Amino acid sequence: MAGKVIGDWIYFCPEEITVRELYHIFEEQGNVEIWEEAGVLEIPIGEKSSIDVESAQIHPKDEITLQFAAEHGAKSVFIVTFVPEDYEKAEQIMKQILAKFGGLFCGDTEDFMPQLR
Repeated sequence: MAGKVIGDWIYFCPEEITVRELYHIFEEQGNVEIWEEAGVLEIPIGEKSSIDVESAQIHPKDEITLQFAAEHGAKSVFIVTFVPEDYEKAEQIMKQILAKFGGLFCGDTEDFMPQLR
Protein backbone atom coordinates (compact mmCIF):
# COMPACT_ATOMS: atom_id res chain seq x y z
CA MET A 1 0.00 0.00 0.00
CA ALA A 2 1.37 3.38 -0.96
CA GLY A 3 1.58 6.11 1.63
CA LYS A 4 1.46 5.88 5.39
CA VAL A 5 0.07 2.65 6.75
CA ILE A 6 -2.59 3.17 9.38
CA GLY A 7 -4.23 0.77 11.79
CA ASP A 8 -7.59 2.51 12.28
CA TRP A 9 -10.20 1.67 9.65
CA ILE A 10 -13.96 1.77 9.14
CA TYR A 11 -15.84 -0.99 7.35
CA PHE A 12 -18.99 0.15 5.55
CA CYS A 13 -21.08 -2.94 4.75
CA PRO A 14 -24.00 -2.84 2.30
CA GLU A 15 -25.84 -5.53 4.31
CA GLU A 16 -27.27 -5.44 7.80
CA ILE A 17 -24.93 -7.79 9.61
CA THR A 18 -23.52 -8.32 13.08
CA VAL A 19 -20.15 -9.55 14.28
CA ARG A 20 -21.71 -13.04 14.34
CA GLU A 21 -21.94 -13.08 10.53
CA LEU A 22 -18.33 -11.90 10.30
CA TYR A 23 -17.30 -14.56 12.82
CA HIS A 24 -18.66 -17.31 10.54
CA ILE A 25 -16.08 -16.37 7.87
CA PHE A 26 -13.21 -17.08 10.26
CA GLU A 27 -14.52 -19.59 12.81
CA GLU A 28 -12.75 -22.54 11.17
CA GLN A 29 -9.38 -20.81 11.69
CA GLY A 30 -9.78 -21.30 15.44
CA ASN A 31 -8.74 -18.81 18.14
CA VAL A 32 -11.25 -16.26 16.83
CA GLU A 33 -12.99 -14.65 19.78
CA ILE A 34 -16.41 -13.06 19.72
CA TRP A 35 -18.22 -10.99 22.32
CA GLU A 36 -21.67 -10.69 20.79
CA GLU A 37 -23.16 -8.52 23.52
CA ALA A 38 -20.35 -6.01 23.04
CA GLY A 39 -20.39 -6.37 19.24
CA VAL A 40 -16.68 -7.23 19.15
CA LEU A 41 -14.75 -9.77 17.10
CA GLU A 42 -11.04 -10.49 17.57
CA ILE A 43 -9.28 -12.31 14.73
CA PRO A 44 -5.67 -13.39 15.36
CA ILE A 45 -3.25 -12.31 12.62
CA GLY A 46 0.05 -13.09 14.27
CA GLU A 47 1.50 -14.70 17.33
CA LYS A 48 0.68 -11.74 19.54
CA SER A 49 -1.53 -9.53 17.40
CA SER A 50 -5.06 -9.42 16.11
CA ILE A 51 -7.45 -7.44 14.00
CA ASP A 52 -10.33 -6.19 16.13
CA VAL A 53 -13.72 -5.54 14.56
CA GLU A 54 -16.33 -3.64 16.57
CA SER A 55 -19.90 -2.93 15.59
CA ALA A 56 -20.48 0.84 15.56
CA GLN A 57 -23.09 3.49 15.12
CA ILE A 58 -22.21 6.75 13.42
CA HIS A 59 -22.79 9.67 15.76
CA PRO A 60 -25.83 11.67 14.56
CA LYS A 61 -23.76 14.87 14.53
CA ASP A 62 -21.03 13.32 12.37
CA GLU A 63 -22.61 14.54 9.16
CA ILE A 64 -19.56 13.83 7.00
CA THR A 65 -19.41 10.16 7.96
CA LEU A 66 -23.20 9.82 7.75
CA GLN A 67 -23.15 11.25 4.23
CA PHE A 68 -20.22 9.03 3.20
CA ALA A 69 -22.03 5.95 4.55
CA ALA A 70 -25.21 6.91 2.69
CA GLU A 71 -23.32 7.51 -0.56
CA HIS A 72 -21.83 4.01 -0.29
CA GLY A 73 -25.09 2.29 0.70
CA ALA A 74 -23.81 1.20 4.11
CA LYS A 75 -26.32 -0.60 6.31
CA SER A 76 -23.74 -1.73 8.90
CA VAL A 77 -20.63 0.02 10.13
CA PHE A 78 -17.68 -1.46 12.00
CA ILE A 79 -14.55 0.05 13.54
CA VAL A 80 -11.52 -2.04 12.57
CA THR A 81 -8.19 -1.74 14.37
CA PHE A 82 -4.84 -3.47 14.16
CA VAL A 83 -1.17 -2.67 14.57
CA PRO A 84 -0.05 -0.83 11.40
CA GLU A 85 2.97 -3.15 11.06
CA ASP A 86 0.48 -6.01 10.52
CA TYR A 87 -1.22 -4.30 7.57
CA GLU A 88 -0.46 -7.05 5.04
CA LYS A 89 -2.02 -9.72 7.27
CA ALA A 90 -4.95 -7.46 8.15
CA GLU A 91 -5.48 -6.69 4.46
CA GLN A 92 -6.02 -10.40 3.80
CA ILE A 93 -8.71 -10.50 6.50
CA MET A 94 -10.37 -7.39 5.08
CA LYS A 95 -10.34 -8.92 1.60
CA GLN A 96 -12.05 -12.05 2.94
CA ILE A 97 -14.79 -9.88 4.45
CA LEU A 98 -15.17 -7.91 1.20
CA ALA A 99 -15.41 -11.16 -0.81
CA LYS A 100 -18.30 -12.33 1.38
CA PHE A 101 -20.23 -9.11 2.03
CA GLY A 102 -18.89 -6.46 -0.33
CA GLY A 103 -18.68 -2.89 0.81
CA LEU A 104 -15.69 -0.72 1.52
CA PHE A 105 -12.90 -0.41 4.07
CA CYS A 106 -11.64 3.14 4.60
CA GLY A 107 -9.02 4.68 6.76
CA ASP A 108 -10.55 6.32 9.82
CA THR A 109 -9.29 9.66 8.54
CA GLU A 110 -10.80 13.00 7.52
CA ASP A 111 -10.83 12.03 3.84
CA PHE A 112 -11.63 8.31 4.33
CA MET A 113 -8.31 7.37 2.75
CA PRO A 114 -6.82 4.93 2.09
CA GLN A 115 -9.59 2.69 0.78
CA LEU A 116 -9.85 -1.01 0.13
CA ARG A 117 -12.69 -2.38 -2.02
